[in-house]
Amino acid sequence: MTTGLRRSFHFVPGGNEKMIAKALTLPADALILDLEDAVTVEKKAEARGIVLRWLQTLDFGRRERWVRMNPLPTGFGEADVEGTIEGRPDGYVVPKPRNAADVRAAAAILDKLEEKHGLSLGSTRLILIATETPDGLLNIAEVVKASPRIVATSWGVEDLAAAMGLPRTRDAAGRYLDIPRYARVMTALAAAAAQIEAIDTVFTDIPNLEGLRRECQEALTMGFTGKISIHPSQIPVINEVFTPSGEEVEAAQELIAAFDEHRRRGSGAFAFKGQMVDMPHLDRARKLVERSRRAGSL
Repeated sequence: MTTGLRRSFHFVPGGNEKMIAKALTLPADALILDLEDAVTVEKKAEARGIVLRWLQTLDFGRRERWVRMNPLPTGFGEADVEGTIEGRPDGYVVPKPRNAADVRAAAAILDKLEEKHGLSLGSTRLILIATETPDGLLNIAEVVKASPRIVATSWGVEDLAAAMGLPRTRDAAGRYLDIPRYARVMTALAAAAAQIEAIDTVFTDIPNLEGLRRECQEALTMGFTGKISIHPSQIPVINEVFTPSGEEVEAAQELIAAFDEHRRRGSGAFAFKGQMVDMPHLDRARKLVERSRRAGSL
């Protein structure tokens, strides 16, 4: 049984037995079994069979199990789903959706295969990587609302940079330049509008854990609830930043108690520690406490 907590998503190349063995010892909340970029064209069919075996035989504990399929236009995506759905993954990561129609096509494949394999309709979920093409970025608001199967969206910049011919994506200090910064902001906004989770993209400077921490903290302030990792050393940092601290939880619980007291008096807005608070503050406090509970720190 999974926790449903999605702070850390860790990539595992499909078919790499050594890396899946390592991944099952890591504290990631979810594993992404990658059939796209991590697998060459010649190995894709073989990798599907290996990933299916992993799903059917390995103990993933409380980790969610996601399969990154290939984009449907490549001709590999539908075979990825057909070849692994019997393993009952939590869902599929859909890369490079250009528009809502691409997402609906993936959802239609799941409709058909869930019926074929006796799975509950809609039980297989989707996570999108919604900014890897210029069209995908421009259409992100409709893309992330294209199916009720969608539970989260992330963003990617390397494919977008290649499509646009961008020479670099960060400045000399490591900060995102305009196009990737726009993609990141739009991902957070679109996720909020669709009421799904926003998952921040990978941090590729693997030895730079302080840089990773800063990027996680920045993502947290933007509304992201987790981040994708590409190296085991990154997972503890990601989990720590996206888990509310004890002080934050204590303050949130105090605020919730204050709202309960003022509600009994008929007031929905009041001064709390020198600041005016109202219902949006209560909503944020409740969400923070719930994240802490799901992380097992409450």
